[in-house]
Amino acid sequence: MRKGFTLLELLIVVIVIAILATFAVPQYLTAVERTKASKAKHALSLIAQAQKMYRANEDTYVAVADGGFEAGLGDYVELVDVDNDTDWDYEVAGVAADAFTATATRSAGPNADDTITLDQDNVFGGSSPY
Repeated sequence: MRKGFTLLELLIVVIVIAILATFAVPQYLTAVERTKASKAKHALSLIAQAQKMYRANEDTYVAVADGGFEAGLGDYVELVDVDNDTDWDYEVAGVAADAFTATATRSAGPNADDTITLDQDNVFGGSSPY
């Protein structure tokens, strides 16, 4: 009676695992990037909501730079998580009395510098494939 596995059996198992990993790892990385893009879209929606509440009081939108959302729009919607996001940089530019564009720019990772935008009409755009 033999104990253990032969070298050939072990090699076949390693090869099968390697083939499965070549399919699984890219799918996993894509899922992670899609999740991070969804997080940015949610943050942009919160920023747009705060902008609309601000405009209801002040009759104009306000420009906000990255890191200043809680101070600038925090009275309307809690934006601490937007300021503390390490995956994306957020800003609101193109501000007029009746228009704004909120932009999320990927700060690191394989898709660094990709952007997602949201305007006052809740239309998403940008260069991110997700």
